[in-house]
Amino acid sequence: MGPIRMVVPRAPASAQAAGAPSGFAEVAFLDSAGTQVGRRRKVKVGPAAVVESPAADGTIAQQSTEPLIAFRTRLPKGAAAFRLHEPGRDPILADILATASPRPKRPDSRRRFGPADARFVLAVLAERFDKEALFHTHCAELLAAIEATPPFGERPGRIAVEALFWRSSPDEGLFGPLTMGQGTDLIFGDRALAAAFLKKSGAKADRAIVLLNLARRGGAGGTADFPAWVTNEPSATDRWQDVAIHELGHAFGLGDEYDSANPQAPPGIEPNISASPDPARSPWAHLCTDHGPGPTAPFNAGTALPAATIGTFEGARYQQHGRFRPQFRCRMRSTRDPFCARCRELILARL
Repeated sequence: MGPIRMVVPRAPASAQAAGAPSGFAEVAFLDSAGTQVGRRRKVKVGPAAVVESPAADGTIAQQSTEPLIAFRTRLPKGAAAFRLHEPGRDPILADILATASPRPKRPDSRRRFGPADARFVLAVLAERFDKEALFHTHCAELLAAIEATPPFGERPGRIAVEALFWRSSPDEGLFGPLTMGQGTDLIFGDRALAAAFLKKSGAKADRAIVLLNLARRGGAGGTADFPAWVTNEPSATDRWQDVAIHELGHAFGLGDEYDSANPQAPPGIEPNISASPDPARSPWAHLCTDHGPGPTAPFNAGTALPAATIGTFEGARYQQHGRFRPQFRCRMRSTRDPFCARCRELILARL
């Protein structure tokens, strides 16, 4: 047998924890009687990840999360379990069969919703679906929601959903274990494994999400390297599809317009964000109804202005100050709101 990939959640800090984390953990393999077999091995523990988290009220924030501990190894003869110890953390005892990652494989089925020559493709990976028909129903609903969201309906036939179905247990799934935020709607699984399954599928997509069949509202933002996560549970303020449509906005080059801090944000600035408080110097000056010279509204202000006001509203791209968005409300700031005028313009230009 070749190397296999093991993955476990990081253990809680022990009561006597002291000092900075080492970035490594030690693994000892055990046989069925609990006796060590083979040599001990050192594995790397990645840094905390900052992940986008949608909330039930439509707001979006960045949240720091503990990393999953994943490592590839050859198993010593007779190994049935392993004990992992990270300095300053409680030890983890795990069964090998329960924690071994499945090998990435091609989807059980693959179906396109939308035209074959679509300009933009959103790949949707099934997780915890044992019924293909239910997953396909959700994918059709997602495409319908996208086309009903301005401005996508103004350019019909330009968006497609690529449904990638792997049958899995509604209780365990393929891309586990799940990480769930404390007091938030952050939910995601093994992001690296989901990315490996997406690559194995051969799908060519502009953005990807894992659709998680779970009766709990939540999700997590994606990146160029990892799919986003969305559960198929609505909230009191918006549909689960609204979270996916926010992610689709990133495929069109749109930046996040909320102000929750993200120390891991890449450098640069997107065309729906301005570094200048002056509306006349913003990338959307031609759309402005307010012409400055100062910001249209400082941070935490602007609620009294007409909803159609276009100018410079302080608070955007993970900063409360020094970054400005075009309108008070936008889908790139809250999943319950429509796209702002600038985002609609940018989407239409690329469609």
